[in-house]
Amino acid sequence: MYKPLGLFALFILLALAIRIEAVQLFDERVIEAAVSLRVPWVSQVMLWITELGTTAVLLPLLLLSCAVLYVYKKTPDVVFLPLMFLIERIINIKVKELIERARPAYEPLVHETSYSFPSGHSMNAAVIYPVIAYLFIKHVPFFAAKKRIVSVCTGILVILIGISRIYLGAHFPTDVLAGFSLGLCLVSLFVLFDEKYHPFRQK
Repeated sequence: MYKPLGLFALFILLALAIRIEAVQLFDERVIEAAVSLRVPWVSQVMLWITELGTTAVLLPLLLLSCAVLYVYKKTPDVVFLPLMFLIERIINIKVKELIERARPAYEPLVHETSYSFPSGHSMNAAVIYPVIAYLFIKHVPFFAAKKRIVSVCTGILVILIGISRIYLGAHFPTDVLAGFSLGLCLVSLFVLFDEKYHPFRQK
């Protein structure tokens, strides 16, 4: 239970920290540095990577993942996977409306209309990819046999999506860290529930 509490505490700390001038200055300097380092081919790669955190990509991935889980007769998880995504999206939207942090204004390469804190793409990635990896490792022998590789690749993908949001000027670093911490908090709660309290857990 300590892990989700720690991650939630980190999120609260970040939510408070973004009001501090020194933290705001740090965020701005990182964005400025990212803009100064841009080159066309890296920008294109980052645009591709950032798409992996969008609903347009994640919804088909969720459907495919649910189909795989259904084949393995893991019906409860077929329900819980899209439910996790729905809960995550609602929380992200409501928190953004509560915090009301403006987006960076440093030559963004993508244009967003919602508030900035916490990063939606980062939170999407921090929830959906780890949960899919967790369920596939648990239920699908091919992924279970490659648990370490799957876990490392999932972590790298999530981090790259977060980096892409900073590089593209869509989010401050603290937005991304907040998206990661709140998203991973939800994942930790899901795993805790699945391992200890899941009423439909299949042996």
